[in-house]
Amino acid sequence: MTEELHASLDWSGLVILDEHECYELLREQPVGRLGFVDKAEPVILPVNYAVDGRSLVFRTGQGSKLSSALMAQPVCLEIDSWDDVGHTGWSVLVKGVADAVDDETVIARLDQLPVRPWSRPDLRREWVRIMAEEVTGRRITPDGGSDPGPE
Repeated sequence: MTEELHASLDWSGLVILDEHECYELLREQPVGRLGFVDKAEPVILPVNYAVDGRSLVFRTGQGSKLSSALMAQPVCLEIDSWDDVGHTGWSVLVKGVADAVDDETVIARLDQLPVRPWSRPDLRREWVRIMAEEVTGRRITPDGGSDPGPE
């Protein structure tokens, strides 16, 4: 195995995705899982989101997601894909801080993004931005990322 290949695998043999590839995968998926702490309890909820520069944005209504955003709390958003038959897949994790978007010019621009909540879009009018501080990803290959050795 070359040194370059060693550098692209994590300790368990998963392929480490670079930030550019992580953002490409984020742009391909319309739904992710938002993780945050609400009333000292971990919460994970699905959200429809879009990539906006180096940030992620989603719409919400009144409730715990918006409350978390208004308090500039740390959050994470995770997306993934897998193939049960081929035993392949990937996962991307974005960590950052969420804030409510209140600038009318920015809101008008975000309103043009393809973010359409599936449930009660009429109630989900508030925009939340996750300012990405860390973007990481992993891919599992058919051989599990391990070195097949000499043939």
